[in-house]
Amino acid sequence: MRLTKIVCTIGPSSSSENILKKMIDSGMDLARLNFSHGNHQSHKKTFNNLRNLCNDLAIGIDISGPKIRLGELEEVKILKRDEIVNLTTIDIIGKDDLIPINYPKLTKELKVNTSVFINDGLVRLNAESITDDEIVCKVIDGGEISSRKGVNIPDADLSIRVPTKKDIVDIEKACDWGTDFLFISFVRSVDDLKRVKEIVESTTKEDIQLIAKIEHQDSLDSINEIASFSNGLMVARGDLAIEVGPARVPILQKQLIQLGMSLAKPVIVATQMLESMTKESLPTRAEASDVAHAVFDGADALMLSAETATGRHPLLVMKIMKDIILEAEKNLALDRPLVVDTEVNIGNEIGIAAVRLAKRMSVKAIIALTQTGYTASMVSRNRENLPIYAVSHNQFTKRVTRLFWGVKPIFHKYEDNYDELVFNVIKELHEDKYIDAKDNVVLVAGSMVGISGKTHTIQLLNVEETLSTKK
Repeated sequence: MRLTKIVCTIGPSSSSENILKKMIDSGMDLARLNFSHGNHQSHKKTFNNLRNLCNDLAIGIDISGPKIRLGELEEVKILKRDEIVNLTTIDIIGKDDLIPINYPKLTKELKVNTSVFINDGLVRLNAESITDDEIVCKVIDGGEISSRKGVNIPDADLSIRVPTKKDIVDIEKACDWGTDFLFISFVRSVDDLKRVKEIVESTTKEDIQLIAKIEHQDSLDSINEIASFSNGLMVARGDLAIEVGPARVPILQKQLIQLGMSLAKPVIVATQMLESMTKESLPTRAEASDVAHAVFDGADALMLSAETATGRHPLLVMKIMKDIILEAEKNLALDRPLVVDTEVNIGNEIGIAAVRLAKRMSVKAIIALTQTGYTASMVSRNRENLPIYAVSHNQFTKRVTRLFWGVKPIFHKYEDNYDELVFNVIKELHEDKYIDAKDNVVLVAGSMVGISGKTHTIQLLNVEETLSTKK
């Protein structure tokens, strides 16, 4: 069983029903729809196809946030060093040396001699002069640009914040559709998330999970508050590298994963994991190493972006990523220290105790009975190399826990008699060949038998002995 999960971005290369089905069958754990591209109509069609193909699949919608982007260009353009180009805030189709940009206030908030980065920082411009609606720029580092490519200006103090007007419309659409996750771009403070939460709560009664994308120095400055309020984090390495410098990103990746583990919040590592496979049929050795080390760091999930959205080989890239993950997981450190909290919490302590008991008794699996996913997260955070079967009667919980490291969600109808529930769950897992008759398992229980969001029970069970109680 693969422990580290795979998030796939759906785009033109992967949006057909046939490809989506094959991606689901190949092990896609979460499908990401990026609202920075496409339109509501096309995304709604893809969303419905995903739900119809597999109602158990988790779906996340990525909200654009205050991300500055180029407008529409007539064609792909190659900028050359020392070339002069003009950025315009007028909504036009870009051609020749005139390039539209989607932030009308930029000419008021940008200063001369500020660097402007395009396309994940591959292209760098310097602002030479500024008028009411145009910025004259000199190309410092040339390269390819095209429609809707991202723009970063780390040295500018821009007023744009989460959620933008577009974000509000997108969030309401995502809530109406019934998404499981919202990925919130360019979060800079916990107040940004609180504003998003207010929109969600005014639109739907569902508890949609908020994943904060960490891609700005301001978010790092308030990371503890952001991590505590959110339902998870995404290490958005592309924009983050431009904002803080690429040298810091590997260390920040490790630190953010550790923070997520300490709070039992899932962490997704994203951006350019197998980037060369957008065109090539094999990854570079450096990319394979990058994926493996994200597994070694303990990431809950790894994300494919352009590789599956616009790349030539969406199914092949999934297979390659899965192969690298499985090979890396054969070599996970067996002496990884358990997460220890300064604040004593019953759920945390039972999660630690369950893993310790599993180690000492050589059990084959940990079973978490849960309504909200809390119990499964308390076990998952300790990264023991064992399958964790999250058993719930809640379909939303079943989808959400697909993002948790090591967790395999199992649906089981609600039962109010605890002994009957345990027997029937063990019987079902045995019949479905998840566990064998001779196996010992650790069982932890929370809200299926008590108060939502609590974990208070731990048991060591032998499968054969448990099933014999009904003979």
